[in-house]
Amino acid sequence: MLMKFIKIRNKVVILLVILGVIQFSGIAIATDGKGDEGHKKGSVGLTHIKSNQLANAQHSILQPRDNLFAITRLDDGAYLLAGNNGLLLKVTGKKGYKKLNLNTNSDLLSVHATQSGKVLLGADKGGLFTSNGALNKWSKTSIDTTESIFNFIELATGEIILSGSYGLLMSSKPPYSTWEPVILPWADYLKEAWQEFGEADPHLYSGCHNQRGDILVVGEFGLVLRRDVAGQWSKIHGGSIEPAIYGCDISGNGEDITLVGQKGFVYESSNSGLSWLKSDIAQGDDLYKVHKTKDLSIIIGDKKNIYISSKPSAWMCRRFIGDRPLGWLVDMVISENETAIIGSNGSFNVTTYASLLDAVYQLDRSKEFVSCE
Repeated sequence: MLMKFIKIRNKVVILLVILGVIQFSGIAIATDGKGDEGHKKGSVGLTHIKSNQLANAQHSILQPRDNLFAITRLDDGAYLLAGNNGLLLKVTGKKGYKKLNLNTNSDLLSVHATQSGKVLLGADKGGLFTSNGALNKWSKTSIDTTESIFNFIELATGEIILSGSYGLLMSSKPPYSTWEPVILPWADYLKEAWQEFGEADPHLYSGCHNQRGDILVVGEFGLVLRRDVAGQWSKIHGGSIEPAIYGCDISGNGEDITLVGQKGFVYESSNSGLSWLKSDIAQGDDLYKVHKTKDLSIIIGDKKNIYISSKPSAWMCRRFIGDRPLGWLVDMVISENETAIIGSNGSFNVTTYASLLDAVYQLDRSKEFVSCE
């Protein structure tokens, strides 16, 4: 068994993993010695692996219980993947991979490549590691917390907001050597929740931002916090006993917002959070991330399901060929034409915008996706 890093109050979600086939673009790692029945397709020089190629591409890089929690794209186009028990892996095109050693057994829960070239890693127990872009030397930055670091948000100014467990919210600017706490009025934001539950600061799981500088931070009790371009914080959703929010997306003008979270709920607003349209697209399964790329919106979650939409509230469920409906997809990073998605059992898939379009409009012709049904 292995633990998903997202914690729900006084409860750790446990996932049973019977069989794990770990796939990289250009690398296939079969943890039980068997190949996968399907195939994955990469781009930008990443090899297209078919099932009959797996036997010659197996490597013992990861263990059966390894899980990936966070991903970032580096300046050179490679991906940096972070996971449990200090797992850190750099993956490049055409079978290029390198396992990095931080000399820690901490779960690495968040990773971010900054505009200035530094890379930040967030871990449990307040662990914060930094490195240069070459990733050849890592140092641990001391910050005033023992909480888990779940997320980093970087603005165009270089300012970074990190968030984590039990109300952890801090801010820093280059060179990110000192971090200042962000103090918020939890008693006001969580008045209803505290009346029913008791006083406890919320886990802040994730966040998002736009180019003009609006920031959203989401978390427990359905909480959505917004920092406007003037730097003022406010609550725009939640604060009572309700499903947690795990991921968000905000448009360039700050008006269109999409939230995803516990129990398969999606919340959409077209007026900056003044009102919300709620829908259940996953039949109770948790949803962890949402991003938009060009004309498509993408959501990932439990059972390794991917929900794609080309228009509001019209979601189609897809899954990579060969993936079983076990475990979860928890993080993704989107570039101009490429989307990389990670999850449990070392799941790592790279796909293209064109392939996602095929999955929506011409599924019968898709070489990567099948329906979840």
